[in-house]
Amino acid sequence: MEYNIEDSKKKFEKIILEQIERVESILQNSESVDFNKLEKIIIGVVLGDGIGPKICQQTVDVLTGLLKDEISVGKIEFRIISGLTIENRLELGETLPKDTLDEIKQCHVLLKGPTTTPQAGDGTKNLESANVALRRELDLFANVRPIKVPNLGIDWTFFRENTEGSYVVGSKGMKVHEQISVDFCVTTQIGSERIARAAFDYAQKTGKKWLYSIVK
Repeated sequence: MEYNIEDSKKKFEKIILEQIERVESILQNSESVDFNKLEKIIIGVVLGDGIGPKICQQTVDVLTGLLKDEISVGKIEFRIISGLTIENRLELGETLPKDTLDEIKQCHVLLKGPTTTPQAGDGTKNLESANVALRRELDLFANVRPIKVPNLGIDWTFFRENTEGSYVVGSKGMKVHEQISVDFCVTTQIGSERIARAAFDYAQKTGKKWLYSIVK
């Protein structure tokens, strides 16, 4: 049997080099934004597609009311970003069109509506999930999800690592042979440390007493 060894080695080398570049970038840009020091906070509103524009507009209306004082003095500005519609992404053949990504990177906060991930075989071109691509491009490493069920005594907050594990190269697996396919998980020291530190800092600030490390 013939195995696709050389092509697989080249693909794996490319993945390793990409991860080295990613880690070096994290180390060079490890400082977080202090929002208290910003003269203006720009909130980008990515409308998405499907029901995205409708629910995003409702959310903006609520936030506009809550933040009317800050908006009136120019402390907060909303910017509508419409380039992540499924129609635009399919037309360009890009998960994250460059001009749209440039608009997003000019914002400090992002409010995002749902975006469709088309699959090859349903009559459209296969594209990567826009959510996964945004996590990688913006280094959105902490997915923070609170859950409260008072009558059961549940008051939990999950800090899920969002850019490593299977997410970071989950779409870059390779077929070595018709009998063998290989996919990857990535773990880095800096990635592990920063998600743990974020969870510990949150627990300290909120008075939570217990932290658990869970791997699926």
